[in-house]
Formats: sequence, structure tokens, C-alpha cells
Amino acid sequence: MKHFTKIGMAAFASLMLTAGAAEAQVYATSFSNYNPGPVADFVSSILDVRPARSNPANAVGAVDAANNDVNIGESSGTVQFVSLGYGGSIELQFSTPICNIPGNDLKIWETSYGNSSNCVSWPERAAVWARQDACQPWVLLTPEEGNCLDFELDLGFLSWASEIKIEDRTNELFPAFQAQNQDAFDVDGVEGYVGCAVPSVDASAKYSPFQVVDKDQGQRSNGTNVLPSRSIDSRMLGVPQASDASTSPANNNFYALGYSGWVILKFPYTIFNVAGPDLDAFETTFGDRPSRTCASYPEKARYEGSIDGNVWFDLEVVPNADDIGAVLCRDGKLSIPAEYGGINYVRITDVTTLGTVPGLSDGYDVDGLRGINQCANTPGTIPGREATEEVIGEGEYGVSVYPNPADKVLTIEVAATNSLNNYTVEVIDITGRMVASEVIENNGSSLMIRNMNITALPAGLYIVSVSNDGNREISRFVKN
Repeated sequence: MKHFTKIGMAAFASLMLTAGAAEAQVYATSFSNYNPGPVADFVSSILDVRPARSNPANAVGAVDAANNDVNIGESSGTVQFVSLGYGGSIELQFSTPICNIPGNDLKIWETSYGNSSNCVSWPERAAVWARQDACQPWVLLTPEEGNCLDFELDLGFLSWASEIKIEDRTNELFPAFQAQNQDAFDVDGVEGYVGCAVPSVDASAKYSPFQVVDKDQGQRSNGTNVLPSRSIDSRMLGVPQASDASTSPANNNFYALGYSGWVILKFPYTIFNVAGPDLDAFETTFGDRPSRTCASYPEKARYEGSIDGNVWFDLEVVPNADDIGAVLCRDGKLSIPAEYGGINYVRITDVTTLGTVPGLSDGYDVDGLRGINQCANTPGTIPGREATEEVIGEGEYGVSVYPNPADKVLTIEVAATNSLNNYTVEVIDITGRMVASEVIENNGSSLMIRNMNITALPAGLYIVSVSNDGNREISRFVKN
């Protein structure tokens, strides 16, 4: 059960208004990938033994709850469900997605004549998954062993879902099922309690914020209001421009938080916790180059994530020399903590220390965010971004580590740069602590290969940082 405070309910209401008019129950409008299993003898196909129960279209459309478990006779041609068979599955699509609302979000209707609530005597079970589109992995909503007969579900960390997959988990050795050669879980339909439209965004912006939920802008370093040209909400939304070039006020590509200011941004599609970093964050500081390090211009912000816009937790900044915990100095990469499957909101709070930034400043300037590796066709970085000391992993020269996972020896491979300076290699643990470091001579070859003994390192996730002539890139590996 979800618990919403005033902020959480405001965020939910904002979702409904932004996505379009909400409507009551929604049902599947199409099906795909119906893969029926056999009946309980594990020899006969359900298609041959019970053809009237093998029409996947019966799982589409509204559920007749009054007659859901009434034996109306298969000879009448009015069977209202599709049987999965043992281990069988079906995928259902919703033209109007199911919204994630306070409480449960959907109900799986199963047909078991006269046994709709008696799982002890008639334990037909199924596992259920959901996703927003075919780009995403399926998210398991039930225990792996499945739930029994009719049951309700919560969408978990998904903000909405347009696809549901149901797979039979019934025990074929249950005596009553064996005696009657039963056909396992029977899907009458799936009812979404509230429907709403898919947020309308360009494909390139699916994993960038599309809505400002709430904000409280701070002031400039001299106590005056932030300029109007730096206070336009839309400049935080959509795909980041990722440019630190000085522009006219009319063309500023960012929103200035002001000192101690904050903003809550919502994503149109859930940002999944993937391997490695999950988000690229872009802050605008004109002339952001290697010579202008964080120490000389330390605009910083704390990044937090949320599933429901109510409960917040720190995002993890990918460690580098300037960042720690959830506080990021200018551009960088962020990870969702391992215990969370994904997020739908980000809260960015300026934590720049007054007096540390020269001149008349207005705190952390939000250009935007973009999900990394959220889909096979979503690049982890934005092409054209110049690699600098403050922007890591942008492909100025290739860094790869293998094997991954590694046990005793890690091989670090770096394509040569045009520089003749030596390489500095650092290994950093997940807390940001440097656990190994060495300088490797640049012999001018086209490839630098170094074997590092990691036997003494504890098991876990590590960052490998390679620096050369003002450029810095990272890779990551798992130590077994």
C-alpha cells in the first residue's frame, strides 16, 4: 500500500492532469505471444483437448464480473476466458495505459467455476509482469511462484504500464488437477483501475524530465532575485543541450536554482536501475573547461530520487575527485541505489556554499538530465559533448577493462591519445575511496595495456579512472 502526503498527492494529481483526462477501469485492447502449455497429463495440447478455451481474444476487453466463475457451458460458445495450460503465457496490451495510483492498480481475473476464492482446494496460480513499452525489461509484480486465482496488484516503481504478461505457475501434480486433466490458470481479463494517456514526448526525450512538479527558487549571492532569463522552467525539460558556451540571456539553456533553491522534476517514462550509472546530469557553467575545475567554480547540488514523488532517497554520484555521496559538482553521472528498481522523480537542491563561487552567481544551473542505457537505442552519452576533466566517459579515447567480473588480474586497455604525457590510473570503490593508483609511462604506442593485480580487493563494484593531459575517462568492473 502506498502512503501519500500532501506533496505525494499533488504529484499524483499533476500526473493525471498532464497525461490527460483520467478514466475509470481500462482493459486490454489486444494480445500477443500467446504460448499455451499442455494440460495436466503433460502430453495433450490444450489447443486439441479444449479448443474453446484456447482463444486468446477472450482475455481482451471488459470482464463480466457477475459471470466470471459461472459455468455457462462450453458448447454454447460463450466461454469468456483463455486457458494458459501448464507453463503457458500470454501478453496483453492496453491502448490506454494503467496508471499507478495510491493503493492497488490492477486486478487479474481468473475463471475457476465455483472456486473463485478457494485457493486451498483449487490452487491455480500465475506470475505477472508489467512494462511501459517493448524497450523496457519486464518488471515482476508477483512473487516468482505467482499468485492464486483472482488477485490485485500494485505497479511498484512503474509510473504506468501499457503491457501485462501473465505466465502460469500452477502445480500440475495437484491431485484434483491430475484427476480432471485440468488446464491450469484461466485468464478472463485484466482490469486497470484508472487509465491515463501516455505522456506526449519525442522519442529522444523519453528518458529526460518533461514536467516541473514543484520548485522553490533561491536568490543570487548578493541576496537579489535570479534573473527572469534564468528562471524559465522549460529549460530544464527535454533532452539537455549539454553546452557550456556563453549565450545571450534569450538563449540561456538552463534554469538557475539560486542558493538553497530546489526543483522536483518528473520523467515521462520510468528510469530503470541499470548496470552502471543511470543518469547523465548536465549543469551549465560558461567556459566549463579543464582549467576551470570544481575547486575554482564549485556550483554543487544534491540529487535525490523518488518513485511516487513523496518518499525521497539519495542518488549515488559516480565517484570522482570532486563529488561525494549524493552531491554533484556541475556535470556528472548518477546511479539509483541497488535496493530500488527505478525512479519517476528527481529532486535537485542547490548546496553551493555562499562565497566559494567568484562574482555574482546564482547557484547550480540545471540544463537537464538524461537516462543512460534505458533502452538498446538510447545512447549513454550525448554525441558531440566535448570531453573535459569534468566530463567523464565521453569517448575522447577508449578505456576498456576485462575480464568483467574479474577475480585476480584486471586488464586495462586504453587507446592512445595525441599527448606524450603519462597515464594516471586509479581504482575507486563505491564509497568514492581510492584503493589503488599508479602512473603508467606513455611509450607512444597506439595502445596501452596494463595488467593490475586485484587479488587483495574485497568483492564489489569498482571504478577505473584513467587520466591523461587534462582528459579523464572511466570504466567499471565487478570484483568476484
